[in-house]
Amino acid sequence: MDTRKIVAVIGATGKQGGSVVRELSAHRDKYIVRGLTSDVASPHARELKEKLGIEMRTADLNAPESLQAAFDGAQIIYDMTDFWQSRSAETEFSQGKALMDVITGVPDLDHLIWASLPDGAKISEGRYSNIFHWQSKAAVTNYIRDSKPALWEKTTEILFPNYFENCLTSPSRYLPVKTDDGVFVRSFPLSAETLLPNVSIADTGRLVDHVIRRKSEFLTKTIAFYSEALSERDKADTIARVFGIPVEYRQLTPREFQHRLAQMDPTIALDYTEQLMMFEECGMIYSRPEFIQANQLPGLRLTTWGEFIASHDIISYMVSK
Repeated sequence: MDTRKIVAVIGATGKQGGSVVRELSAHRDKYIVRGLTSDVASPHARELKEKLGIEMRTADLNAPESLQAAFDGAQIIYDMTDFWQSRSAETEFSQGKALMDVITGVPDLDHLIWASLPDGAKISEGRYSNIFHWQSKAAVTNYIRDSKPALWEKTTEILFPNYFENCLTSPSRYLPVKTDDGVFVRSFPLSAETLLPNVSIADTGRLVDHVIRRKSEFLTKTIAFYSEALSERDKADTIARVFGIPVEYRQLTPREFQHRLAQMDPTIALDYTEQLMMFEECGMIYSRPEFIQANQLPGLRLTTWGEFIASHDIISYMVSK
């Protein structure tokens, strides 16, 4: 008798879901991994199927009828939505709600792992209610908890942080920039002491595997997923130490920050501003006592910032002003 669990992973061709399918597929004695994506013919989907032997199925979050076949027979579901595809909190909540409605009807479901974000409006007592890409996911969490109590009993919520990998895809936004005098300068709106949660998105699979293996410890719980709480100055100092180069941190003036915001869509600018102010004024909210701290879980090894920048030769991504 095959005792392996069928794990269906939404977003299997992305960085987050891709980490999950790769990690779980390395444990074929425990899991049958099913990757879900909107386009099973994409190069990433074909690579997962051909190189890792992962079954790929179509899952279109805008077509709930496609989800039933995608989840058929699954005992574990890794579930995520992507605000940035539509940049609409209403769209993301609608997708998340439809997902939960379908998942509720999956007869063999044993464990739902939901990739989420904090409820900024609740934590800030209403001061910061316009972090739209947080609030849409938090609204889905509230929908499960309030309207799907039986599903909530099978759910583990994971709060995702800033990704180290952002500095690879957008180095000019996330890394120090070399000035004419040869000094690298990291300019950012927050004070030098303000801590932010950080993790390598490639470690997502490690956490998910850890959670699945210890399911009973994490049902109805929320895990704050980060390896380190670091300020942007901390990150700049680590770059200086690892690579032996001069790096300075400089807090943007209000006028400079406003200039950056003027280049954004007004809704996204408001979202971004309130997210920063949340950490500046409310502290490192991921360390709140109601959240399980992923970096304190026995047996779970998460990549540090120093390890990440050394292994990716981050200096090669740093550009001149």
